[in-house]
Amino acid sequence: MRNTDAYITSQLREKLQMPMGRHLYGVLGTYQRLREFEERDLANARDAAGQPHRPPVNLNRALLERIGDEDLSRMVAQEARRPQATVRRLGQELQRFLDEALGDGGLLILKQLEILFAYALDLSVFRIHATDRRQILLLLPGTRVGGRIILFHEAEERFQRTLPEGLIVENHLWELSDG
Repeated sequence: MRNTDAYITSQLREKLQMPMGRHLYGVLGTYQRLREFEERDLANARDAAGQPHRPPVNLNRALLERIGDEDLSRMVAQEARRPQATVRRLGQELQRFLDEALGDGGLLILKQLEILFAYALDLSVFRIHATDRRQILLLLPGTRVGGRIILFHEAEERFQRTLPEGLIVENHLWELSDG
């Protein structure tokens, strides 16, 4: 079911007030609708104390910045011969990034997650980190098709991916309406 932006922010605000439990959330939509939701609704959203949430983090950029230019050049040069080394390094950086970004708690909003799917990284790291006062919201370019979530649905079929079933529980996943 597609939802209005106001409904999604209302549901999210309500769920974020629960101190214990799983706190991995997702919002689906086209890139354009996700950008509108981010700029209009998330930018004005407040936490329970009335403070604005941290701005969304471009995860692609954050991971690549953590690696550094020299290491990145070396990884790219060796990737064809040692693809698992690249996957392992990206996975380690994702783990470290989440540990640091979530710190003692709060809401971490992530966008631009393409690198995770390009390298088939283990997404369960989000479920592991999103517990109790540590909350994660994923802005996902995707749509529901039957019982599946198809990501990058605006791209050619060969670039589309399926969100792992059960990664985000049904009542923590919303799809933006088309306007």
